[in-house]
Amino acid sequence: MIASWGPDAALEVGIAAFCVGEEPPSDDQVWERLTGAGVEPWLAERLLIFLPMAYTRRLLPDVSYPDAVVGPGGRVVLSEEPVFVAASERARQADRGEFERIAVRSSAFAVINQALNDGSQMSDLQLSEPTLGADLEPVVDGDGGVPSPQLVFEGFLREHGISLDEDTKVDTKLIVHPAPAGMVMAQVDFAVAHPALAKPWLVESFAGFGATWREAIGRAVHMFSQGALHPIVDGLFSPGAAPDQVTRERYEHPDGVFELVLGAQITLFTDATLSAEPVLDRLLEALRAEKLERKVHGLRLFVAHHDGGLLNNEVLLDSEPWPAGEVVVAESPAPLPEGRVALRVFGLLVPVDA
Repeated sequence: MIASWGPDAALEVGIAAFCVGEEPPSDDQVWERLTGAGVEPWLAERLLIFLPMAYTRRLLPDVSYPDAVVGPGGRVVLSEEPVFVAASERARQADRGEFERIAVRSSAFAVINQALNDGSQMSDLQLSEPTLGADLEPVVDGDGGVPSPQLVFEGFLREHGISLDEDTKVDTKLIVHPAPAGMVMAQVDFAVAHPALAKPWLVESFAGFGATWREAIGRAVHMFSQGALHPIVDGLFSPGAAPDQVTRERYEHPDGVFELVLGAQITLFTDATLSAEPVLDRLLEALRAEKLERKVHGLRLFVAHHDGGLLNNEVLLDSEPWPAGEVVVAESPAPLPEGRVALRVFGLLVPVDA
């Protein structure tokens, strides 16, 4: 029904529109938060209607609910509405704050609450089909203004001839962060599961700003494709699949020989030509003191400075903070003495058979 649409990001965008702010927003405010950030009307309307409906059913499961809604043009079967189906699944993960903001908005919640106050038992309630004041907006082919990072990630892998199975999986999660008025911020977590990994999941996160969700998600996806995608493809899934996009170097470690498969360095806030190689070399030297299983390990550096002062210091080993690595970064000189600058490097340590 909805080509190119995936629920992973769209639902988080919808939930955020209900939950942001100190006070519950009106329907008009939710609509403006969605459409004002580029969500197309057909999708915004369904998020506005079906998220509260799905959350109420999850919060109060003992009630008998109808399987359709009725509009001027006829019945809409809920099991055939992908947004409602996806919202029902997402409601399984909802926290208390989401329920308090979203479930209570549905007309069904009000009806149930009144019936309970009148002495009815929840198991005895059978609700009639809700009536829509107008027919739903026609679905428009595409992503509805909210690109799915999951579909994009899977598409990247298909382009490299990589297929997924029960042991090899990818997953994404969009996290909405506060942003200045007129802007939105999307953090996307890209996760990979593979039998060769030292930990069950390898996770890399990227964030993007924009006036619309398409811009913000697009920027996060672009940075992922620049800095992390190709080491994952070439170092984990299919060695040699992206030789022009990675560098490989031999790394001698007390636990055996590894090959460091590095992606492109990402430099932010400056046009100056800088290199993370000096601090990366210090990190690799410090890493020799760590026990490394003969599996694939992820290593990520993100460091930011302002006028020579350290702003951000994130060193991850197997997607977890590596304190010894952060000490190395803290003791390293800033790449520029003035202005703001950030460097980010991601790579995989792949064991080399003797």
